[in-house]
Amino acid sequence: MAPEGSLGGSVGQDAVVSRRGVAGTDGNGEVSKKDAPPFENTDFTATRQEYLFKPPGWIDTWLVGQLNHPKDAPLAYLTLNILCMSVPAALAVVWITTPGLGEVGGWKGNLIGATYMVLNYVIFMQRYMLGLHFSEHLLIYKKTFAGRCLQNVLPTFVSVLFGIAPGFYRLHHCIMHHVENNLYPNDLSSTEPYQRDNFLHFVVYWVRYWLLSPFEMPLYAFRTRRYGIFAKSCFFLSVYASSLSLHVVAPIAVRWILLIPFCLTSFLIMFGNFSQHMFIDPRNSRSNYALTYNCMNAPDNQKTFNDGYHILHHANSQIHWLDLPHRFMETLDVHAREDAIVFRHLHFMDVGMLVFTGQLKKLATYYVNIGQPQRSQEELVAMFKERLKPIRAGNAGKGKAQ
Repeated sequence: MAPEGSLGGSVGQDAVVSRRGVAGTDGNGEVSKKDAPPFENTDFTATRQEYLFKPPGWIDTWLVGQLNHPKDAPLAYLTLNILCMSVPAALAVVWITTPGLGEVGGWKGNLIGATYMVLNYVIFMQRYMLGLHFSEHLLIYKKTFAGRCLQNVLPTFVSVLFGIAPGFYRLHHCIMHHVENNLYPNDLSSTEPYQRDNFLHFVVYWVRYWLLSPFEMPLYAFRTRRYGIFAKSCFFLSVYASSLSLHVVAPIAVRWILLIPFCLTSFLIMFGNFSQHMFIDPRNSRSNYALTYNCMNAPDNQKTFNDGYHILHHANSQIHWLDLPHRFMETLDVHAREDAIVFRHLHFMDVGMLVFTGQLKKLATYYVNIGQPQRSQEELVAMFKERLKPIRAGNAGKGKAQ
C-alpha cells in the first residue's frame, strides 16, 4: 500500500506539516491548525536500500578497509554489485550477439540486448547515478592504489554502461553546475530562462543538452582556464565516440549497451535537473533556499543517498549524505526564513510529473510547513506558478547565495 500522500495513495487532510505539529486544510482549502504528534522525519530511521547485497567475509572486510569512513559502506557495496552484475551481463550481451562470437542476431539478439538494458536501468540506474553523484563530491576511498582504483570505478569504468562518457559527469555537475549554481547563462544547464511547467520547454532544454553538451562542456573547461580538465574531457569524449564506431562490428551490443543508454540517460538526468530547479523565487533567485527545494520522508531517499535534500546539497555540497536529514532539522529556521519549499512523500521525478500534468493543487497537499508564511491551497498554487515563470537576465533576484 502506498504511503499517505504518495502518488499511488490517497491524500490525507494532514498532508501539510508544521514544526510544532501538523497543519491540515479545512473543507475550503484554508490552512488550519490542530493538535498533532511532533514533527517526524522518517529519513533518520529508514532502512538503506542503495545496494542489493553485501560481499562475503574477507571481501567485505577488505572493501570497508579501503574506505575513509565505514559509513560509506553502502556506496562501496553498490559499486561491487554493479561490477558483479552489470559488467558480466554487458559482456555476455557482447559475446552472444556479436557476429563471429555468438550465433544470436536479428530480433532475438535485440530482445536479449533490450532485456539487459531494461533490467540494468530498473535495478541500478537510480542507485548508480546518485552513487556517482556523491562519490564525485566526496573522496570516498583512501589514497592507496586500491582506493584510487575503486574511486574511479563509477565515474570512469562503468559510466559507459549508463550512457555517460568517462569523467563527463564531474565536469558537468561538480565543476560547472555547482560553481555556476543554476545562474543563466553561466550554468549551461540552467533552468532559469524556461517556463518550467511547459513540457515543450523541457524538450528544448533536453535536446539542447543532448546535442550540444559534448562540445559546450570542454569549451567551458577551456574558457574557465581548467586546461587539464579540458584535455581530459576531450580525450574521454574521443574514446567514447570511437567506441560507438564499433557499431559496425557489433551492432546489437553497441546499440543496447552504449547508444540507447546515452539517449535515455540524457533524458533522465535532464528531467531530474529540470525538476530539481523548477521552482525559483524571482525575488531571491541567487539564494540556495530559493532556487531548488527539499523532498523529505520520500521512499526514494533510501535508494538515492538522501538526494531529496537538494537545498542543503547546494548550500554545502560537502555535507555527507547520511548527515543531510540531521542538517535539515538543524536548519529549519533558515529554511522558514528563506521561505523554502519542502515536500514530503515525493521525489523530484514525482514533482516534475505533477507540474507537467498541471496538478499543482495536488502538489500543494504534499507541501511541508516548517514555519514559512501560512498559505491556503490556492495561495500555494499561486506561489508555485510564480516560481515556475522564466527568470529573465537582469531581472533576477539579487539575494546572496547562502
